[in-house]
Amino acid sequence: MTKRALFLISDTGGGHRSAANAITAALDEIQEPFRWEHRVEDVAAHCSFPLTQLGLGYSMALRYAPPVYGALYYATNGRRRYKALVRFCEPLYRERLRDLFTSYKPDVIVSVHPLLNHAALRARADAQMNRVPIVTVITDLGKVHESWLTPEADAIVVPAREVFDRALSRGVSPTRLRLLGQPIHPRFDDVAGSKDDLRESLGLPKDKLVVMLMAGGEGGGKLLPTTLALARARLPIHLLVVCGRNDHLREKLDEMSVTLPTPMTVLGFTEKIPEYFRAVDLLVTKAGPGSLAEANAAQLPVVVYDYVPGQERGNVDFVRNNGLGAIALHGSHDVVEAVRSLIRTPLRLEQIRLNQEIVAPKRSSRRIAALIAQIATDGTIPAQTEVLRGPLRAVASL
Repeated sequence: MTKRALFLISDTGGGHRSAANAITAALDEIQEPFRWEHRVEDVAAHCSFPLTQLGLGYSMALRYAPPVYGALYYATNGRRRYKALVRFCEPLYRERLRDLFTSYKPDVIVSVHPLLNHAALRARADAQMNRVPIVTVITDLGKVHESWLTPEADAIVVPAREVFDRALSRGVSPTRLRLLGQPIHPRFDDVAGSKDDLRESLGLPKDKLVVMLMAGGEGGGKLLPTTLALARARLPIHLLVVCGRNDHLREKLDEMSVTLPTPMTVLGFTEKIPEYFRAVDLLVTKAGPGSLAEANAAQLPVVVYDYVPGQERGNVDFVRNNGLGAIALHGSHDVVEAVRSLIRTPLRLEQIRLNQEIVAPKRSSRRIAALIAQIATDGTIPAQTEVLRGPLRAVASL
């Protein structure tokens, strides 16, 4: 027998789709008592204008007017203000989302985007599917936006203690909350081989510190000036720059690399991030929650050089408050100094790794998939520490 899981996302950045894909990969591993099929839906495709342009608007705002986006984030981050936004948006999605539910007939609905939690509850009621559980998977850290905290959801998965406490303060029942970590792909749990073996297979030097730079899947923002600043600083490092889907940047850095004093490996989009994270010594990245969680799982210290105003501010605080790396938000010179300081203090790097081990998501996506499987099977939410039965035992044994 097969059960169905419907994942609701919006392609405003790549993190929400990545989180959904991580959980569906873990669901695919569950073979009994049910197999799972799943569908990941960008809800904007089921909305009326202007919500159909949500992804494009998000991308344009971050590229050309980040402060404006940050101001909108904070302007809607309150109970009354967010409820007013929901009332405005409801007519734009209500009927189409209801039709999606009735046509797919899911056994569980999973919201992996903050703006879709109230929408899912309303559409479920309209479709007369109140017996179908709704699970919210929060993918931001720290003081998350009000839209994430929907007490009526059947279960809410939180990635960190800070988010757990925030949810409690906003009236979410502790019986519905589960602290299971940020959903990262199961491949991050399964990397095998020593650092030397991984470096050999990936073509990285074994005799140098390797510093990796990323800026999300699109490879934009401040990645170019940050890379050039580090490459010209003459630090005793090898640079590994991941440009994602930004082919123009990859080609430009390829051409420039031969003229720079620091050796550099330039990559485009790659599926081998789990292996690279285990092979390198330091990650320079923007404060995307997925990348930070993946780095924690790999015990890879980070330098955070940028963040999306509003939604990623809590991620910066999460890194700082938990001692997971350095914060360098004041330009390329600040990044160079942070990297120089870290590579000169091995004991600090070791302490960061110990801190990451404490907060790292352990088998997070498999645990989230197990919760989804149980709540869809018998309507119960497994206890945080109980020995899990049924489909959960199958996942736990992996």
